[in-house]
Amino acid sequence: MNKKNIILRILSELNQYPKLFYSAVFLTLIISIVSVFRPVIVNHFLNSIQQFSAQQLTYLGLFLIILLILESSLQYINSILSVILGQKLVLKTRKTLYSHVLHLPISYFDKTPVGTIVTRVVSDMEAMNEIFSEGFTTILGSVLTIIIFIATMFYINVKLTLAVLSVMPLLILSVWLFKNAVQKSFTQVRNAVANLNRFIQERLTGMSLIQQFNAEQHEFEKFKKLNQQHRQAHIQSIWYYSIFFPILELLSSIAIALLIYTSSILKNVALGDLTFFIMMTQMLFRPLRMLADQLNTFQMGLVAADRVYQLLDEHIPQINDGKIVFQELNYGIEFKNVSFQYQDKQVDVLSNINLLIPAKKVTAIVGHTGSGKSTLVSLISRLYDIKNGEILIDHIPIQQYSLSSLRSKISVILQDPHLFNDTILNNVRMFDSKITLEQVENASKEIGIHHFIQQFENGYNYIIQERGNNLSSGQKQLIAFLRSYLSQPELFILDEATSMIDSHTEQLIQSALKKILHNRTAIIIAHRLSTIQMADQIVVMHNGTIVEQGTHNELIAKNRYYKEIYEAQLEEIA
Repeated sequence: MNKKNIILRILSELNQYPKLFYSAVFLTLIISIVSVFRPVIVNHFLNSIQQFSAQQLTYLGLFLIILLILESSLQYINSILSVILGQKLVLKTRKTLYSHVLHLPISYFDKTPVGTIVTRVVSDMEAMNEIFSEGFTTILGSVLTIIIFIATMFYINVKLTLAVLSVMPLLILSVWLFKNAVQKSFTQVRNAVANLNRFIQERLTGMSLIQQFNAEQHEFEKFKKLNQQHRQAHIQSIWYYSIFFPILELLSSIAIALLIYTSSILKNVALGDLTFFIMMTQMLFRPLRMLADQLNTFQMGLVAADRVYQLLDEHIPQINDGKIVFQELNYGIEFKNVSFQYQDKQVDVLSNINLLIPAKKVTAIVGHTGSGKSTLVSLISRLYDIKNGEILIDHIPIQQYSLSSLRSKISVILQDPHLFNDTILNNVRMFDSKITLEQVENASKEIGIHHFIQQFENGYNYIIQERGNNLSSGQKQLIAFLRSYLSQPELFILDEATSMIDSHTEQLIQSALKKILHNRTAIIIAHRLSTIQMADQIVVMHNGTIVEQGTHNELIAKNRYYKEIYEAQLEEIA
C-alpha cells in the first residue's frame, strides 16, 4: 500500500471522532497564534521603551506571564485531547484487528508465524498510536506555527526575514535527506522487532525440546545475532539523529549571524526589531526541529500502519454460510469424489474420496503418517473447503448448513489438546458462565472421571498452567474429553487422542469413551488396537486415497494394508 492511501485511511479513522480531532486541530491553531504574541510585545516594548511608565512595565510583565500560562494550559489541554483521541483509535483498531485475525482461515496460520501476528496486534499498534495521538495534529501545529511566524516576520521587516530564510534551502535539503535515511532505518527496526518476537515465541514454546537436545548455546547464538541486528537498526537511526540535530543548531546560529550582519548593513534597524528577529529565529527553528522529528515518528507510524493494514486487508475467503441449522445427524456424512489440495501445494492431499460415515456408529480411520487422515476430518468442520466433489450431511451439501451451527455440533479432540491458563472448570465450560459447576460435575460423573478431578487441589478450581504444563498428557486428554462431552455434539472426532497416554489413563479414557460414544457418531483417527477394534467400520488410507474399508475381521481376512498395520502394532506391544 502506498503512503498516500495509508494517510487517507488514517485520516478516515481520525474522522470517526470529529469532536476530538477538530478540537485538537483548533487548539493547535490557537497555540500557534498565542505563541507569536510574546516576541511581538517585546518588539513593541523595546521600540517604545521611553513611552512606558514603571506601572505599565509591571502590567506588561504580568501580561507576558499570563500569556505563558495560557500557552502552557492550552498545550496541556491539547496533549490530553490528543492522547484520548489516540487511545480511542488504538482501542477500536486493535479490536477490529483481533476480530479480523479470529476469522482468518486456518491456511493463513499454517504459513504465518505466531510471533509475526503478535507484533502486528501489539507492537505495531503502539507505533500507530504515535500517528493517532500526535502525528497529524502536532505536524499540523508545527506547520501552522512556522507559517504564522514567517508571516509575522515579513510584516515586521522583509529584508531581515529574507536574511533568516536564506538558510532554508540547506534546511529543507537536510530534512529531506534525514527523512529518507530514517525511514529506511525505521523499516529495519520494525523488521528486527518482528523477527525477535517470532524467534522468542517459537523458542519459548519449544523450550523443553531445546533443553532435551542440549541446544541452549546454539539457540543463544541465534538470539544474539537477531538481537545484534535489532541493536544495529536502532543505533543507525540514533546516528542519523545525532547528525541531524547539530546541523539544525548550526543552521540556526548561521541564520542569527546573517541576521546581525544584515542589521549592521541596513543601519536603521531598531533594537526592538533586532531582538524580535533573534527571538523569532530561535522560536522558528524549534518547530522546524520538532517537525523533522515528528515527520520521522510519523514515518515509523506509517511503516507500522502499513503492516497493520496488510493484516487487516488479508483476504478472508467468502465461505458460503448456509441457512440450514444443523441439529441432529440421522443418516450420516458422505464423501463423493472428494479431492483436495492445500493452496501452497500442487499435489492432491486427498484424491477421489468416496466414503459413508454412518450416523450413531464409530468409524476408525487408520493409515501411515501423511496419508490424509487429519485432512479428511478437517473438511467436515469446513476448516478448509473442497474444490472438487461434495460432502453431504444427511443427503444435504455441507455448504447449505450454517457454519456456526455445524461447528457447534462437532467436537474435535486432538493428540495434544489446548488448555488455557485458568481453572479446570473454565477450561471445561470454555468460559461460558451459563454452564454451572453442578452441570460440569454431573457430566464428569457420567463419564466416570469425577474422582480423577477431585484428586487435584481445589478440584474443579485447580489452576492449569500455560499449555497445561502441570498436567500429564493423559490428564489433559481426560479434561478435553469432559469438555467435548459437556457440549453434547452430534459428531465426535478423535485425532490420535489416545496415542500419548499411559496404560492406567488409557483404562480411564477407554471407559469414558464407551460412555461418550454410546449411540453417537464418531470418527477416530488412531493406531492403538484397543481404540481401533471398538469401531463399527475401519477405513484404511494410503497416499490420500482409501485403499480398504470394513470391519476388523473383514480387513484381517483381506491380508493387505490393515493386517500389516495390525501386525506391526502387535509387535510393538510384544
